[in-house]
Amino acid sequence: MEPTQLGVSTVHALSQARAVSLARRLLSGAGRASLIAYDLASSAEAAALAHGLSDTGDLLVAGIADEEIPATTWRRAPLRVRFDIVKEAPEWSVRIISCAVHLLGVLEWLTDEERDEHLAKGLPSRLAELASAPGGRLGVIRADRILLHDCSGVTPLAFEEVSDEVGVFPDLESEWEARELVAQLAPAELSELLTAAAAGWNAATVLAGSSTGSCPHVERQVFCVDVDRTGLTVMDVEPGFTAVVVFAFAEPADTMAELADGLRQLLESAATVQRAS
Repeated sequence: MEPTQLGVSTVHALSQARAVSLARRLLSGAGRASLIAYDLASSAEAAALAHGLSDTGDLLVAGIADEEIPATTWRRAPLRVRFDIVKEAPEWSVRIISCAVHLLGVLEWLTDEERDEHLAKGLPSRLAELASAPGGRLGVIRADRILLHDCSGVTPLAFEEVSDEVGVFPDLESEWEARELVAQLAPAELSELLTAAAAGWNAATVLAGSSTGSCPHVERQVFCVDVDRTGLTVMDVEPGFTAVVVFAFAEPADTMAELADGLRQLLESAATVQRAS
């Protein structure tokens, strides 16, 4: 694929819809979670966790009690904690941190009876498996706001704004299926998208760019940073520059069929932009 010079402009604010979609997916179970109870032991991080949102919008976390990590064995008053979720891009050949959520909140571990009530009502499988394991615990984290980190910068969001959002797409079970749809795009089609972006296409936004060198083995490649109901995010790596570009769908996609249609419409629109330029 021929390199397309995109420049190094940076957009410092995510669209609200995309920010909420990203944050909702992370709180619902995507990514790798960790927490620190900074009033107990600020260096003892609990990282073997599962997390997700309940049907009522509560942020739940499950873990195994570990005597070396005081936050996991605490049984008295609620704990002040820092909670982090880091998500990697759905890529096979490289590791790319696509986004992260950070919050300061209060963790309250539930009693065994309260945990069993949640299990009886039904929890996401990873949460249920860890909470019901020997030594397993289930807790609720409450916070007023969260910070979403993306290559565009930091976006503050009210917790209710994210937890009240209905539905997640793609969810944990369908993320790689969504990625397979992106994998079906030919190199020439990805090049068309990037060329249209360089021409000022209003469906494309350059989130970040860099003129620093990259590793030779990843040059002249386009990687999928993320794909969700709002659009496709890719990283274009060329000799001498790297750019992250978001291509926004005209309408939100909440099924695989709608996602495939959104990708098709992007290609058609990019072709129109190139013919007009």
